[in-house]
Amino acid sequence: MKSKAILGPTGFKVDVTIGDHHIVSDEPTEKGGTDLGPTAFSLLSAALSACTAATLRYYANLKQIPLEGVEVEVDGVRRTPGEQNAAGPAAKGAFFSKRITLIGEKLTPEQKEKLLAVAEKCPVNRTLLEGADMQKA
Repeated sequence: MKSKAILGPTGFKVDVTIGDHHIVSDEPTEKGGTDLGPTAFSLLSAALSACTAATLRYYANLKQIPLEGVEVEVDGVRRTPGEQNAAGPAAKGAFFSKRITLIGEKLTPEQKEKLLAVAEKCPVNRTLLEGADMQKA
């Protein structure tokens, strides 16, 4: 789906349209923004958490697993060049930490294990791990 971002002549508030939906992105006040919405990088973390949760719901429905709910917390940070170097030669410029809480009293240990494995296959997770091709239009 196509998205469109519009930035005015001053500040960092960005009006984003995705299909029929509208969101606002901004920078925090300490970085010169007005803090009217999440940063673009925070939206990337949110995309990962939303995709993970939706993937788990889809799989649970498909396999009739008694998943009552799921909470996915994602903390994403951009590494400085020094942090990236300190993290090792294979380290990337961003680091995401993801915590998944499965909700369902009837879930077996095997079902929980399978759900956690499936969570790593959500499209956003895979894209972040694999990378993406980009084209200027």
